Amino acid sequence: SFLGVLTTQAGVNQGADGALHIRGGRSNEIGYYIDGVAVSNPFFTNSLAINISNKALEEMKVISGAFNAEYGNAMSGIVNLQIKEGGKNYEGSISAYTGDYFSNDTELYTNIDDVNPLANTILEGSISGPVPLIGNNGRITFNVSGRWSDNEGYLYGVREHNPDDYAYFPPSGDWYVEMSGDGKFVPMNPRDNFNGLGKLTFRITPKLKLSGQLLYAESNWKSYVHSYKYNPDGTYNYANKNSNYSVKLNHAIGLRSYYEANVFYSTTDYSQFLFEDPLDPNYVRTDWINTEPSSATFAFGGTQMGHSYRKSNSVGGKFDFNSQVTSKHEIKIGTSVRIDNLTEENYTVLYNDQYRTPTVLPINESPYHNLYDDEATFLSGYIQDKIEYANMIMNVGLRYDYFDPKSDYVEDLLDPEGSKTTADPKHMVSPRMGISFPITDAGILHFSYGHFFQMPTLRRLYKTSTFGAGLAPSIGYADLKPEKTVNYEFGLQQQLTSILAINMSIFYKDIRDLLALQSIHYESAKYGPSDYAIYLNKDYGSVKGITFSLTKRHDPVTRLSAWADYTYQVAKGNSVRSGSFFFNSLTGEEEEKRIAPLSWDQRQIMSATLMFGDPRKWSVSFIGKLSSGWPYTPDIPNANYVPEPNSDNKPWQRNVNMRIQKTFNLQNFRLVAFAKIYNLFDTRNERYVFDDTGRAGYTYGYQSNQETDELIRHYGEPGIHTWNEYMNRPYYYTDPRSVSLGLTVDL
Repeated sequence: SFLGVLTTQAGVNQGADGALHIRGGRSNEIGYYIDGVAVSNPFFTNSLAINISNKALEEMKVISGAFNAEYGNAMSGIVNLQIKEGGKNYEGSISAYTGDYFSNDTELYTNIDDVNPLANTILEGSISGPVPLIGNNGRITFNVSGRWSDNEGYLYGVREHNPDDYAYFPPSGDWYVEMSGDGKFVPMNPRDNFNGLGKLTFRITPKLKLSGQLLYAESNWKSYVHSYKYNPDGTYNYANKNSNYSVKLNHAIGLRSYYEANVFYSTTDYSQFLFEDPLDPNYVRTDWINTEPSSATFAFGGTQMGHSYRKSNSVGGKFDFNSQVTSKHEIKIGTSVRIDNLTEENYTVLYNDQYRTPTVLPINESPYHNLYDDEATFLSGYIQDKIEYANMIMNVGLRYDYFDPKSDYVEDLLDPEGSKTTADPKHMVSPRMGISFPITDAGILHFSYGHFFQMPTLRRLYKTSTFGAGLAPSIGYADLKPEKTVNYEFGLQQQLTSILAINMSIFYKDIRDLLALQSIHYESAKYGPSDYAIYLNKDYGSVKGITFSLTKRHDPVTRLSAWADYTYQVAKGNSVRSGSFFFNSLTGEEEEKRIAPLSWDQRQIMSATLMFGDPRKWSVSFIGKLSSGWPYTPDIPNANYVPEPNSDNKPWQRNVNMRIQKTFNLQNFRLVAFAKIYNLFDTRNERYVFDDTGRAGYTYGYQSNQETDELIRHYGEPGIHTWNEYMNRPYYYTDPRSVSLGLTVDL
């Protein structure tokens, strides 16, 4: 998908959780646009709401430095996708490919040696052209595309237990473990996805065009839970459905001016539960397994009891006007509005000695059930001027953003149970400037500077919870300020030969008012000394770095094309993760702030793409990536000091992907046969590590406490697994090698 292409761009890396980061920024600082309209998930600021098939794309543009004033609510980068329009002739394409994971690493991955050629199947297709009967003159055209995938994953469990199995471990005497499962292997991280797109374009006149577009995406998946490896039917099912509807009008006014008007409506619908009915009798009592042989053992039964639901609907519009007012000035102005409605509900099914049937407590009357339903309004306007002279091009812009959370917040942080007041709207003004000028007939120097704002993740504004004796809830804060980045960049683009070019950029980002989860200790009039946590604008950070890229275009002599880039960057902040602050109202003291590498700080990132062959007939291509390890905080047993946060690094990451394809040109269509191999050398890349060793494969820190003599005496009995097996964590690593074979037919 296009997200895979993004990871090969200079300055783009992935965190241990797979989230994308551009130039050291946080994963939610990337703005995603489709045909100029933001398609973010409102719950997570800039999380991509809808994925689309590559076959639907006309162009993908990635802006990783300072971007123009027309883009807002993002601080690290912009990904702008342009959807194809139908033409006068019919065009179509269909692809099918399938495969599985091929790895000999049976020590780490359960059932990995059982190859199923249909375990990972993908079908995608597109068709475009004039609308039958009424569009033969090319004025009314369509483009339809879709992609479906079904992947079993590579993490398997074994059904030794069913969720209602019982186990008993008396301190003396025989242990009893019920094993009613059928012993079959069960996929524990499967995923199936579908996304579809339909676009209709009506060219009313040569200067007036109207288009309508529908995007839809749906995903269903499960996430691997290591403790449930032998009770795999007890884990959550996840589902996500997203849609976007838009209508766009393009109108050229004379030869120098045009405008675009766009209105849209989008929805998101996320759910997480094991059984849809919270009163389902298949839920198992949480005290059914009343003792455990160790704190580090697999589950002998049981079910995950939580339910989460997030729904949103957004409506908005956007207007842009562009005019070449003189030969030297191109003016662009625009405005946009977006209204987000968000509803989130989280609760836990209670079922134990106190609640003898599956029970859900009333909404917002206990920490086991909370709900919010809120609305947020975004408004923006901008103006920018592209100034062109013979030896200089300058972009100067100014952007204004307005945000109204329309919600209340705790007035006194030391009295969170007291009165609330309505949050004020937020105003943001962002000056931006970019200058480029030629230094040779094939070289350009460029400099950019800008202020970039975005509102924090809206969930952090609206989250609710319940105060009570012995509770330490976390709540949202509707009066959060916008996060801010000031970006500086200087770069060089140089064409060395007709097929060889280099690009270099030096950048610095100063980041302020990032979110942190602050813990506060206070004196409650009702419950006495109490604690709670609240999201506040506490964090700051900086990123500095350099990127260098080399591009060699394909030529018929060497039959080789190549792209290579190198990034060195340092991303630091005063909080490596939320929850790093503590304020005590009784002493007035706040925990000391320390600057540390951020959790996704990969200092060195190198990637290269090589393609050899004739793209019209055959080709072999490789994509390789080498990057330094992510930081982590070591835990040194018996040390007489506390290690600094994120003061050590995980092992380096390395990966090579390969693609081979052969093209057959037949009478009326083209056939492409291909093979894809991901992680060609089946490398064990360590995403997560044990804090005491810095490695994913072994740990010593907890063995003496967790591997008890009593547990060792029962090794070998049915249902009893060793401590070493429990510590064998396949999800600590990236995916093993996978191979897919496929065919594409282009009409």
